[in-house]
Parts: sequence; C-alpha cells; structure tokens
Amino acid sequence: MDGLTTNGVLVMHPRGGFTEESQPGVWREISVCGDVYTLRETRSAQQRGKLVESETNVLQDGSLIDLCGATLLWRTADGLFHTPTQKHIEALRQEINAARPQCPVGLNTLVFPSINRKEVVEEKQPWAYLSCGHVHGYHNWGHRSDTEANERECPMCRTVGPYVPLWLGCEAGFYVDAGPPTHAFTPCGHVCSEKSAKYWSQIPLPHGTHAFHAACPFCATQLVGEQNCIKLIFQGPVD
Repeated sequence: MDGLTTNGVLVMHPRGGFTEESQPGVWREISVCGDVYTLRETRSAQQRGKLVESETNVLQDGSLIDLCGATLLWRTADGLFHTPTQKHIEALRQEINAARPQCPVGLNTLVFPSINRKEVVEEKQPWAYLSCGHVHGYHNWGHRSDTEANERECPMCRTVGPYVPLWLGCEAGFYVDAGPPTHAFTPCGHVCSEKSAKYWSQIPLPHGTHAFHAACPFCATQLVGEQNCIKLIFQGPVD
C-alpha cells in the first residue's frame, strides 16, 4: 500500500550531474514507498500525478529535495572532492582585491570584505548597479524621486536600477565550477562564478502551493530581472 504525504516530498535531479555543464532537471514527487510521480496540480491536491517508472528516487550529486518550505541540496563525497574549497574562494577574494578595483567616480580602491565579516557593510566594500553591472564605491547620490528607495541612476551609463553592496558567496558547496567571481545575483548582490550564477538562475524552486521561482542559493532571495543575474563591470586602477 502506497500514498503521498500531505504537501509532498519533491525531488529534482540535475541533468549532467552537478558540474559546469549542469542543466535543470524536472521536479518529481516521491511517494511514501519511494515511487516517482509527476507533480500534482497543487501541493495538497487529492489527485496524485502519473507514475514515472523510468526515473528513480536515488539521490545524485546536486539533487534538490523540497519539503514544502525547506529546500535541501544533496552533495556526494566525490562531488565535494571536485568542488572549490573555502580556501579557494578566499584566494579568489584576495586575487580580486590585489587587482585594486576602483570606483570610477570617487577613484577610491574597493575591497571585498573578509568572508568572516559577511553582512557587515564596510567602508571600502564594492557596490553595484544591478541593471547595468557597473561597480562603484558607496555614494549617496543618484536618487530618483520616481523610483523606489533602493534604486539609483548609474553615473556611468544613466541606467536606473537597484544599487546594492556586493557579497562574495562563501558556501563552496553551491558552486558548480572554480571560475572567478564575475556575476552577481539580482537583487541581493551575492557574487559567484559565471557558470554558477547562470545555473542557479535557471533553477525553478518550489514556492507556496503551486508556484516556482529562481532564488539566490546563498540567501534564498527570489531573483528578478531578465536573466536573474548580471555580469559585473569593474574598473582597474588608473595609476
């Protein structure tokens, strides 16, 4: 005898494993006895989906498990062995800072803060306009009376959009490759490699009873914008 839980246990296996070539898979519901079904119309609908005999409930590297409010990422020991480490992410942070990126207006040097000081905005921390990707230091101009409070006009290209501090994503298990941190999620400003950003920007995470939306893996903020992430434009030192 088999059945489904009230709100369902959903699983998604990525296509191509959890690598830089990964693509989003299809969300399925797992029954009490472990059978795989297509999704119900809503999480608590009485009518179950169709049985999918060709698929398995066995987790693989990068599988996502949704428990109606909590989404978990499953990583294997072998997968984590090939994943960037905290030391690698710290080395990338130091490499960016060693390049001495500058604010194109204030000409002051920008510095990504230590991973241990996340969520504490520092004076030299880089900020970015998420509609265009231009990276600046913090400034208090560019407000538009006809826009929301956190939106500014970029002094470089005049694009209006969210203006937020940048944070280097420090959870190594979320990275699909070891590339340099060049892209930021919108609207939260977490920064990671291009392929990691584009992968998570395509993942539809369950939300509520029947909705799906992409979210930042580092803070779970719902992503917005045409591509859910933006390529950052840094200016090097002028000297």
